[in-house]
Amino acid sequence: MTYIDTSRVVIAPEAAMRVAIEVIDGNGLKIAVVVTDEGKLVGIVTDGDIRRALLAGLGLETPVQEFMRQTPRSAMLGTEKSILLGRLRHEQILHLPIVDEAGIFRDLAYLPAFEQLLYQENQVVIMAGGLGTRLRPLTENVPKPLVSVGGRALIDIIVDNLVAQGLTDITLCVNYLGHMLEEHLGDGSKFGARFTFVREEERMGTAGALSLLPKAPTKSFFVMNGDILTTVDFQAMLDFHRTSSAVATMAVNNHSYEVPFGVVEVSGRHLTKLTEKPKCNFLVNAGIYLLEPEVLEHVPERQFFDMTNLFDYLIERQLSAVVFPVRELWLDVGRHEDLIKANDSFGDGDPSKQAAKW
Repeated sequence: MTYIDTSRVVIAPEAAMRVAIEVIDGNGLKIAVVVTDEGKLVGIVTDGDIRRALLAGLGLETPVQEFMRQTPRSAMLGTEKSILLGRLRHEQILHLPIVDEAGIFRDLAYLPAFEQLLYQENQVVIMAGGLGTRLRPLTENVPKPLVSVGGRALIDIIVDNLVAQGLTDITLCVNYLGHMLEEHLGDGSKFGARFTFVREEERMGTAGALSLLPKAPTKSFFVMNGDILTTVDFQAMLDFHRTSSAVATMAVNNHSYEVPFGVVEVSGRHLTKLTEKPKCNFLVNAGIYLLEPEVLEHVPERQFFDMTNLFDYLIERQLSAVVFPVRELWLDVGRHEDLIKANDSFGDGDPSKQAAKW
């Protein structure tokens, strides 16, 4: 996918300031991207840069290389749109040039254009009440969603991704140290979202807290665990759910496991087959669900109830439950080794590099 015709914004380093002004005024994107003859990104020029140069006494014939912003922030070609939008918002910038591995300018992400993403009316419920036992001692004094990943709270990264995809109506089910989450997140306005908090007085599992929702959803709604880092396309999941005519959809991820031994098959005492270190592939629950409102009728009130219990119930009654394969970045940050992996991906503060590492 391309976002702009790059010829509308590119200029050479030796181009005069007046040329940059013409390009900026003519493309409607408020930027000129400076590239070499080979197309390599070397700088950007915005209206603000022009004005600062004029205030410094530079003339209209001054080459842009003398006042351009050198080594601008950029993103790798192939970075998902939701990640680009998240970066634009989080870094509070209007433009993000997109380059390939050789540094050649290929495209441009522009915040106002990206914010034309359709608002999604579908509610998201985040289960954030777990004890985080496997992450102790990190979770002795903070709830798991506030554990730092790459210098940011895990829940901030989750919410940014949801908002970037137009999902702004978010309910958080909290229990263990829930007041810390409420204080950290506030009403959601700083994320461009609207938060509602559901307080569990006791642990209710990954589905039980749905019986506490102050107002039942009227449309298909998402439920996800509060320790999942993912760039899954929620609109694609919604489309898949609708075309499947399902009452419940479970996102699944592929998990491979290599048996470290030769596996022996026998018939009685006779060896029939020997397979050396076979690799087993499984589809595993990815902790993201899409449910129809009527599914709530099957959630018992104020009882411990997991999503596995709910899907077992639906299967037993032959109600349509389907799976949606996740092909994007996905990580359950539930163990110390997972947190290390997440920090390795997010540690440079540049989410656009995640996809390349997965």
